[in-house]
Amino acid sequence: YIMHECDEITFDNKPRGPDDGVVNTYPHAQKIRAAFTHAFGRIHGLGSAPWHKSEVSEKWLGNPSVSDVMSTYMMSLHRRKVRAGETSTSARAITPTILSKLYDHNTEPKNWDV
Repeated sequence: YIMHECDEITFDNKPRGPDDGVVNTYPHAQKIRAAFTHAFGRIHGLGSAPWHKSEVSEKWLGNPSVSDVMSTYMMSLHRRKVRAGETSTSARAITPTILSKLYDHNTEPKNWDV
């Protein structure tokens, strides 16, 4: 899914065409992976251990989104995005002013309706 949404190449290693839709950013790919990690880990109860095959039972255990293959793919995607000119975005700290504005906005009854 991440490859389909965020990568410039297709599953058969060909460049995506103009009709293949919008290619999302690396931060978007990180958010998708975080959602998968949460879903597999918490909702499906697979935890946070890396995906691996048990030597004893020969069953697959752990969280697929935390696998070595997934980590390698994400590093590769990041490297290709940077080479293509995508700039990395850094998180910024929330200042007291921003917190105050958030509080003011969220305590106004007119903002409570969905």
